[in-house]
Amino acid sequence: MIRKASRHDIPALLDMLREYRQATPLEFLKDADDAEYVGHLLHELIAGKGVVFLAEQGGQAVGMMIAGVMPSIWSPKHLVLTEFAYWVAPEHRGGTAGYRLIKSYVHECEKMIASGKIQMFTISKMVNSPDLKYQKFGFEKLEETWVK
Repeated sequence: MIRKASRHDIPALLDMLREYRQATPLEFLKDADDAEYVGHLLHELIAGKGVVFLAEQGGQAVGMMIAGVMPSIWSPKHLVLTEFAYWVAPEHRGGTAGYRLIKSYVHECEKMIASGKIQMFTISKMVNSPDLKYQKFGFEKLEETWVK
């Protein structure tokens, strides 16, 4: 089941974000653990400054999609929903949780565009992520991010 997260889900989201952080290739984040900051950010996103979806199986959180609304660098009137974290627990990959998270995210974003809340939305893929075919959901590759 996919559902929008509530403030009561923040502890489970924090746990999944810790797993997500450990899997990131960005070494400097491995020790970052400011639960107060992240909890506050999640609360704001859940309250309307973004979207937070949970994938559940058997009443247990097994995946998440977290995104926040931000103004475009070109205009504060042009808002973009930017995906911050997309995670499915390794033991639940290969099933339907990841697909359903993306599908729910796209559906919600399309509603936000139709209502004028945002002008576009993004999703990213880390180099160590599974080879996901975002084109199946209507995404077009816009850019690549390089780090040093």
